[in-house]
Amino acid sequence: MSSSSSSQPQWIYDVFINFRGGDTRRDFVSHLYCALSNAGVNTFFDDENLLKGTPLEELTRAIEASQIAIVVFSETYTESTWCLTELQKIIDCNESYGQIVVPIFHGVEPSILRNPKGRFREALEAAAKKKVFRRA
Repeated sequence: MSSSSSSQPQWIYDVFINFRGGDTRRDFVSHLYCALSNAGVNTFFDDENLLKGTPLEELTRAIEASQIAIVVFSETYTESTWCLTELQKIIDCNESYGQIVVPIFHGVEPSILRNPKGRFREALEAAAKKKVFRRA
């Protein structure tokens, strides 16, 4: 899918999946990726598209080149600086050119984002102190 506006990037991927690997990679996210791929949706999934040690710039380009971002929030999602950095880029793309963001709550309630508690809150506060994530 490509865009006719010069302010929007050329789409390379239909979907970018943002997730915490330890929580969801081998079960939920791998099934989601397979279902999207089987339906003909060109999906960026880091197991398939990146080698370990690939620079963050590669992920940033993949996020910018995706029309839709699926964010899979899980119990330890906020403990990953990498996830929060990707999420910030997704928010920036949403605000800049209207990238569609689809949140999925896997093993956590949606209210955890409105009213963070416990480990989720602690991780968000730590990320804010490191200036990884501008808003929580």
